[in-house]
Amino acid sequence: MLLRRNRSGAVVELGPFSVLMARLTRLEGPACHFEQVAEVPAGDGEQIGREFRRLFADAKAYVPGICGVFPPSRLLQREEINPRKLMEPDYLPNLLASQYKISADQWRVVLVSPYDGLPFDSRNPPIKEVLLCGESAAELLAAQRRLLELGVLPRRMEIESLPVLGAVQSYLALLGEAQPAAVVEIDLDRTWVYILGKNGVHTPAPIEFGFQALLETACREFGVEDRAAMRARLFTGDDEIVARSPRLLRQLVRNLKPAVDYFELQTGQRVNDLYCTFMPPGLAWLAQALAASIEMQMLEVDCAAWLSALGITFNEEIRGHLGPHWLGLFSLIAQLGPSSHAKKTGRV
Repeated sequence: MLLRRNRSGAVVELGPFSVLMARLTRLEGPACHFEQVAEVPAGDGEQIGREFRRLFADAKAYVPGICGVFPPSRLLQREEINPRKLMEPDYLPNLLASQYKISADQWRVVLVSPYDGLPFDSRNPPIKEVLLCGESAAELLAAQRRLLELGVLPRRMEIESLPVLGAVQSYLALLGEAQPAAVVEIDLDRTWVYILGKNGVHTPAPIEFGFQALLETACREFGVEDRAAMRARLFTGDDEIVARSPRLLRQLVRNLKPAVDYFELQTGQRVNDLYCTFMPPGLAWLAQALAASIEMQMLEVDCAAWLSALGITFNEEIRGHLGPHWLGLFSLIAQLGPSSHAKKTGRV
């Protein structure tokens, strides 16, 4: 009697605030069906391990997985290039060193189109601008080791910022929304903002303000020395936190709003929607307050509806767990071809 090989697989997102995990019936093939999902605070290694073992109780070895990571020093910036010089061995290393102070020997960098997200073809370059997407080899290796320790054997590991942009674009197309949108990643030490416009992805410089700076601001605002207690309050978003949110986010808004205003001034396009990546339910107040402070509306993502539109199925009991922040994890497995909307707007 032949035993059928278990083809189930994992999709894992290592975010700064939570770890999202999902079990797929089949990791390969055209049919994609989610059986179970789990969400665990990022700092709780034991609980992450328990939840992973619960999802894959039948696993006897490493579980093959598709994985998304948000390394602290990630790079996703739009850059003007000289296509004819790309074949010169020193051109890209010199560009990275002069513009971003990074060593090509110690980083893994790829070039993609800012218009459709496709890999840049240096042999037949159609454009003079690219998105530089990369990370230090050391941080990527650390993420890979973390996944292996969890029990996942990565079939594919991506810096998830780029797939998220494709997912947001896809969701906007589903809504029939043609106006630009801003995608914001508030990490522990920095904040990234990406604007999806009619001329592709625009990448203002990262803002040197992250969750740790927000925590320090909150401790001063409330006169609290217990950082752990204040962090817990921020993750619950009580009424007083919400009431003082404009003061807590003042420094971030002071840098974020000019970036959006500059895009609108340069392009004549109004940015209507704001989506905050990997923001767990406890921090929903933060995203809402940020949108209000820069006079934008939150992009309310219905992940279940989006998955259904893509032909991706899931067990019905999962539906209630799929908050807007799950869009990032699902972006890793969604097959997003250029839609008619994308062709019209030029967005990824």
